[in-house]
Amino acid sequence: MARCLSGVLALNRQPQDLILNHAQQAIEVAPALDDSTTRLKGMKIDLHVFVNGEYYLKDVVEQFTGRLTVHALALDDPRSLPLAAAQWLVHQNKQVADLSLYLEDDLVIQDPRYVDKQIWFTQRTEHQFVLMPHRQEYCVADAPIRLCVDGPTKPTEQQQPVWSDQEKEVARGSFWDGRSVGFAVASNPHSGSFCLSAAQRKMLVERQAQPTEFVGPLETAATGTVLNHFPVLKPIWRERDFLCLEHGHPSFLSQLGALPLRSASTASAKEKG
Repeated sequence: MARCLSGVLALNRQPQDLILNHAQQAIEVAPALDDSTTRLKGMKIDLHVFVNGEYYLKDVVEQFTGRLTVHALALDDPRSLPLAAAQWLVHQNKQVADLSLYLEDDLVIQDPRYVDKQIWFTQRTEHQFVLMPHRQEYCVADAPIRLCVDGPTKPTEQQQPVWSDQEKEVARGSFWDGRSVGFAVASNPHSGSFCLSAAQRKMLVERQAQPTEFVGPLETAATGTVLNHFPVLKPIWRERDFLCLEHGHPSFLSQLGALPLRSASTASAKEKG
């Protein structure tokens, strides 16, 4: 959780940095950064943490005193806490932010351009689509291999196999640094998070949109808030590193060794057979 909070707060960005000049015993204003990867020179993060009563990691939260706001709710069913947090984020109107970002408490943002990419995407798609990241767990024993935990899903009634190499690119754009990125409709829209532009949040409020039930209460908060209200895209698998999150509390690594491994050569051999 501490890594999650640190990752969010690290997104703060000011147009200027400061230099502690020991030689002159003074504070200098640093030269402006020469950075072609962003057009956002400043960024202010307003961080809110939702807890249920006294049942939370106080020692962790207290490390960030003054840098976040704690909302202590009194819920009979603690499983409804994520939905309460997501609904507050969508419907609160005290401060209108350019982006509203929801994260489960074990997700770690390591990309300093995470917000830049979200803003670029919503602007390019005229606020009609939601972009989800790929969640990854780091395979400690097999580093630097990463397990992408939100792979393809399919309805129970569907009989045909579904593999990641079958995805269809539906859109492509050039990011601010010139990188070309492709996107696909997410077979598995879940990522433990969602990000809405101010225009998208306004649309949900005006429609009085209700979350779509998705798996369980936790998943409904993260995914059902936007599912069926906006098409959900993710970067295509070959360009998955454009937008990703670390699943900081790895719970899927146990599947390694328990499930069969399908490599490109294995798939090719089966198709020929």
